Amino acid sequence: MSVTHYEIALKELASRTEDIRPSDVVSFSEPLRSALNFAIRLGRFSLTEFAEKLEFTREEAGTLADLLVKRNLFEVTRFSTAEETYFQARISGGTRPLKRPPSDIWKKIE
Repeated sequence: MSVTHYEIALKELASRTEDIRPSDVVSFSEPLRSALNFAIRLGRFSLTEFAEKLEFTREEAGTLADLLVKRNLFEVTRFSTAEETYFQARISGGTRPLKRPPSDIWKKIE
């Protein structure tokens, strides 16, 4: 009897006792690694999107997402509804555009 990808991912997450950081993602097996990279880069995502990326059922993806919430990698957003749960990665890969400082910045500092 072969072990499924879901069982492997569940075992990897359940065996961890400390918080999961984005740098820990590389140590996970596929498809969990790719799905977590997707989620961290996206920042905010739904359970449906996470399940599609994992290619698991919604229930299986929900179980993994609950473990990731407990390990402080994800948090449930206030936009969640009864039909859909939305998550936010605690540290996202998204960046905001940088603005150039004003040309008279040194005058203001002095």
